[in-house]
Amino acid sequence: MVNTRMPLVQGRDCGSCTLCCTLLLIDTPEIQKPSRLTCRHCTGSGCGICETRFPICRDYHCGWRMLPNLNEDWRPDRSGVFIELVEHQGPVGRGPLAAILMLTGNPLKSIREPRFLDQVGAWLRSDFPVRLALAGPSGHEGYSILLNTPEMRAAAASARGEMRQRLEAVLKTLQAYSFRPLALKHQGNDVSQPA
Repeated sequence: MVNTRMPLVQGRDCGSCTLCCTLLLIDTPEIQKPSRLTCRHCTGSGCGICETRFPICRDYHCGWRMLPNLNEDWRPDRSGVFIELVEHQGPVGRGPLAAILMLTGNPLKSIREPRFLDQVGAWLRSDFPVRLALAGPSGHEGYSILLNTPEMRAAAASARGEMRQRLEAVLKTLQAYSFRPLALKHQGNDVSQPA
């Protein structure tokens, strides 16, 4: 979990979306939770300890909460795309942040959506770093692929069909990846629900 300190979109809240309570890895001295395991405090429609939740949870917000150009259809539980804004590191792209687009639900359907194609295309045309990601199975690391390649930027400058084909090829690579087992650095307060 990375907290970027970007301002939140006014009037936008999580509603009944709790994907961050399941998808994300938490590995701090205070609490631990492997990715893809739901936090035991998650009620399915919110946090059961919202008022006293852990600081890492209190300070975290997904990208949809911070990006004003994304509408309500982009809420993670509706779109099948969980966006994380992270500090950008690397020679590709401009700016201090990058977007990781973690596909949930039906990944193929999500990347074929016109709103997804248009948004990824806009980010690539503006040289904003963007990665396509899948969460690994429970107890494994996720994996992401940088989309800011010359081929993908060329596809972003052409028709949606070219973008869709390139994204489908990236998705196949992600799905074929051998996800590595995850070793937590901290122990003592695993908040995940028993599988």
